[in-house]
Amino acid sequence: MEFLEALIKVSEKAANIARVIRQEEHLFELLVQQKDASEANPRFLDDFKTLADVLIQEMVRHDIGSKFPGIKERIRGEESNVFCNKLGETITVEIKNDVEHTSELLEIVLNGDKKAANILAEEVHKTISLDDINTISCSESFSVNVDNLGVWIDPIDSTAEYINAVDRKQDDISVSGLHCVTILIGAYDLETGEPVIGVINQPFLTVNESRWRGECFWGVCTNSTKISSLTIPRTRTNTACLSSTEDEEIKQKLKEKNYSLIEAAGAGYKILTVIKGHADCYVLTKNSTFKWDTCGPQAILRALGGDIVTYNELVKKNIVSLVYPGDTGSGTNNNCNEGGLFTFVDPEILNDFLEF
Repeated sequence: MEFLEALIKVSEKAANIARVIRQEEHLFELLVQQKDASEANPRFLDDFKTLADVLIQEMVRHDIGSKFPGIKERIRGEESNVFCNKLGETITVEIKNDVEHTSELLEIVLNGDKKAANILAEEVHKTISLDDINTISCSESFSVNVDNLGVWIDPIDSTAEYINAVDRKQDDISVSGLHCVTILIGAYDLETGEPVIGVINQPFLTVNESRWRGECFWGVCTNSTKISSLTIPRTRTNTACLSSTEDEEIKQKLKEKNYSLIEAAGAGYKILTVIKGHADCYVLTKNSTFKWDTCGPQAILRALGGDIVTYNELVKKNIVSLVYPGDTGSGTNNNCNEGGLFTFVDPEILNDFLEF
């Protein structure tokens, strides 16, 4: 219970950081600026997008590690927290004990940009209350052995939409824009590799007077507990969510099964459309997602009675759930979800697909 609440809080702090970067003019300029090689400064900052990801990743590691010290080294994501500049110097991005010292470190990475460093450091050290978060509180008591958990985090999923923010919708699903941006946090059992706790924070859900507000979704699935913040009635939509690069062969098969197809951005968001009941399934035939994309969302799906299984096995009539080995390290090399994905909540949808 306490661990879930801690994950929800850090997801909201991450959402605040994502929002402030988009809403503060000075930070947004850093986000969108493009420099060619002749303009590049030999300091650390080559890519502010990467810094935003790393900062959120390290904030989660710091905040969760402070409350649960044993898990700190098992919180992983896509990015390394070591920046190297063109002079061969390196600096490790980490969260210090207070705003002042975190700001001083960020100022070095940001090539002396004190204003940006201060804004980010203040967000990193803000105290978050559950009352500040648009979510459903967990009313059921449960316990997990945190010492037997690892954590995967995707700090800002769908970076291109985060930057470009061209909002387009099809039915109840956003196909592009800020709605497709998610923050994904998942905890998995080190012994079984199964996801057990998931949090998805959607930072840009509604806007009022140019200020964005989001929503946080969560789920817990253990041997003894299946609970979630979602209680949406399940009705079939006959809609399948896909990537824009999906193969024509699978599109044709889905159409033959009378599915409407929607191509949306962001792996996390596409899974969220299934979780929220806006689509029956998300189908991916390519090896283009990673453990940090799926761990948290899969835990929520399993809490609701669904799952994420490997597409290549499913077409051979084998149901193989994704699992999360505890010793693969960070980065993309060993953490790809090989064989594609099939994501569902309603088991009947899975049975339909077995008949393809």
